[in-house]
Formats: sequence, C-alpha cells, structure tokens
Amino acid sequence: MADLNFVALTGFSTREPALRQKSSGQVKAEFSFEVDRPFLRANGEPVSDLFLVDAWQELGEWVMENVKSGTRLMIVGTLNKESYNSHGAREHMTIVKAKYIRKTSGTLADQCGEMAGLRGDTWSQELLLTACDMIQEAIRDSGAAAARDAVEVADEA
Repeated sequence: MADLNFVALTGFSTREPALRQKSSGQVKAEFSFEVDRPFLRANGEPVSDLFLVDAWQELGEWVMENVKSGTRLMIVGTLNKESYNSHGAREHMTIVKAKYIRKTSGTLADQCGEMAGLRGDTWSQELLLTACDMIQEAIRDSGAAAARDAVEVADEA
C-alpha cells in the first residue's frame, strides 16, 4: 500500500477567506478553521484546534463565494508542514490543503460527539470504521444536497 496523507475535519471557519493569486496564475483561498475536540479541560473549558486551510483553483473560488466567518464545514484534504522565517527565527506551520469542502449542518460533528471511545488515546477498529462510514455518508448527503440545489435553480429559471 502506498503512503497516505488524508485528513477529514468538521468544524467552522473563524475568519473570512482571503483570495491570493500566485505568480503562476493559480488562485487559492485561505481561511482559518476551528475544530472542537470531543472533551473538555479539567476546568470545564472546551478544547479546540485551529488550522489554516488552503483551497486551490475552482475549490478556492467556491470558498470565496460560500464561506464566511462561522460557516460550518466538512473538509477533506492533506496535511502539509510549511516553514518560513519570522523575526529571524524559523517558524513551522501545519496547513490543511483542502481537496473537498462542503457546508455541513453540524450533524456529523454531533454524531461524532455521541460516539463512545472518541476520548480514548487509541481507537478500536470498529470505532474507526464507524467514523469512516459517517464521513462517507456526509459526502453522499452533501452530493444529494448539491443536486437538489441545482434542481431548485433549474426550476426557478
């Protein structure tokens, strides 16, 4: 089996996307994305992770038209570590290179929150397969929603 770099996240955008054009002419949309972890700190405070997301070309254009601060999303992509110089020191950042983005109502995150075992340091094969099934179902549902939207637009014309 070839190496695999794959990440699936649900959460919400925390700022408006910015469109950047590379010298090659390619465009990308960048935005920050917050993912709540399925547990709380000892003091009851929620724990979350913040990511920078890059979406290229047509997907980036879709992001610019559809994503605002607070939009709930499901993102599937790859993790990439990038380095840059800042104030004379080498900084590192992990970026999600989005390959698929769809709006979500939060149901997937709600279902994940109900799954026993997510708080554990390891996941059983059954839990992992259940999570993969939920991702697959969410992608199918978003495809059906996109098809419904296209029909509604066609009906309005």
